[in-house]
Amino acid sequence: MLSNEILSEVAKVLRYPRLQEFYGLSEDRIYEFIGLLRDVAEIVVLSPFLILPSRDANDIVILQTAILGEADVLCSKDEDFYSPPASEFLRKAEIVVMDDVSLLHRLRR
Repeated sequence: MLSNEILSEVAKVLRYPRLQEFYGLSEDRIYEFIGLLRDVAEIVVLSPFLILPSRDANDIVILQTAILGEADVLCSKDEDFYSPPASEFLRKAEIVVMDDVSLLHRLRR
């Protein structure tokens, strides 16, 4: 699942100079990629009234998407998700936090 806020962030990140240097994606390709993600993902509508515990306010979008979308797993390398208060909240919500390699291992089982 994704939210419009996450899709917006992905589009922004794909325009970063270092990623442009590596991938060289045109605006059309970025637009197509975001459209593909929108087509294949469940889009979760976030709530400005849902306050969640996080040391980084930018992570609220990720937490809201996971909670409102009833996620089982949150895949991230962001240390804030592995530390209180977010880690405790996610554990109580029964959302497992893991990095990309751990998620791949889990999916292959």
